[in-house]
Amino acid sequence: MVNQKPLVTSLYDLTPQEMESFFLSIGEKRYRAKQVLDFLYHHPVGKIDEMTTLPGSLRKRLSETVRLIPLDLRTTVESSDGTIKHAYEVQDKARNKALLESVWMPADKTDVSGLKDGKNLKSGSDKAKRFTLCISSQLGCAAGCSFCATGALGLKGQLTTGEIVYQVVHSLALYERLPDTVLFMGMGEPMHNFEAVSAAIEILTHPDGLGLSQRRIVISTSGELERLGATHRKFPKIRLAISLNAATDALRSKIMPVNKKFNLKAIAAFISSLDANRRDKVTLEYVVLAGVNDSPDHVKKLSGYLKPITRNVKVNLIPYNPVKGSKYKTPPHKTVLSIQQKLIEIGVSTFIRKNRGREAMAACGQLGGK
Repeated sequence: MVNQKPLVTSLYDLTPQEMESFFLSIGEKRYRAKQVLDFLYHHPVGKIDEMTTLPGSLRKRLSETVRLIPLDLRTTVESSDGTIKHAYEVQDKARNKALLESVWMPADKTDVSGLKDGKNLKSGSDKAKRFTLCISSQLGCAAGCSFCATGALGLKGQLTTGEIVYQVVHSLALYERLPDTVLFMGMGEPMHNFEAVSAAIEILTHPDGLGLSQRRIVISTSGELERLGATHRKFPKIRLAISLNAATDALRSKIMPVNKKFNLKAIAAFISSLDANRRDKVTLEYVVLAGVNDSPDHVKKLSGYLKPITRNVKVNLIPYNPVKGSKYKTPPHKTVLSIQQKLIEIGVSTFIRKNRGREAMAACGQLGGK
């Protein structure tokens, strides 16, 4: 059993098992948990009082002891390409009502550029539009990647399980549908908020939660391999992504402090340790920074690094998205195409990420809680 939680806690914080324990701890029957979970994830309501299958006395008691909605939507900014950025405010004063951001993106075959014949294009169904939701796991980030706007903020606070889950649930109210893919690549390093993120994944994938397939979830990390491994063992079918961004430890340590803890050799060893029959390859994200990691010599070193793990990985090339005040520049498209060609030549599935949402400051690396 768990103790009854204070008013600042949302019902969205509780996993299905915790929900059962909660109701048992307050003297209610186990089936009350199922009733509430149905109102949270299958027929969402805006107020506890709208959970009409619960007795009025229980609804009153819950309203006085727990919250329902854990975030307040403050702003919505839409880009001309259909990308929509939402800024949510946390509700407690201890975190100064800070803002976090999520991004709703159309996903189609133009999102990742292939070579001339188009055979390297990723695409969803041509018959139905597909959408990706990029969600946040922290307020700010302590990883300190020098090319990322969120990293420049530093860590302002952790998100609760409910605040993570609600970003996904709210899409039902906003778009009358769930995203096809949930991407943990918004603000924060997910593995630095391991317990809350793990509980959120459990809720997102549990039949009594949103019931998403694990394969519809992507966890992206700067390189926190120990916790990524633990996440993989608990949820073996979720897709994994690691931010690489350099082919030498000297450069990676300069732009990504995590490399001093988990270097390139450690990343290769981690990838090699995964099940060889795993359906999904590990995605290596490579933010292409003009004049930093895009030279022919560096690409040659990148090819050499990738050769031993070619069968286990795919690479997403992400042309740098500009951030005000940053020293980095976006590379010419022909440079990115050249890198793609070189990697494909050694057998690495390589894609170029379309920079959706730039004008709304919603593209990869641009989220700054504004």
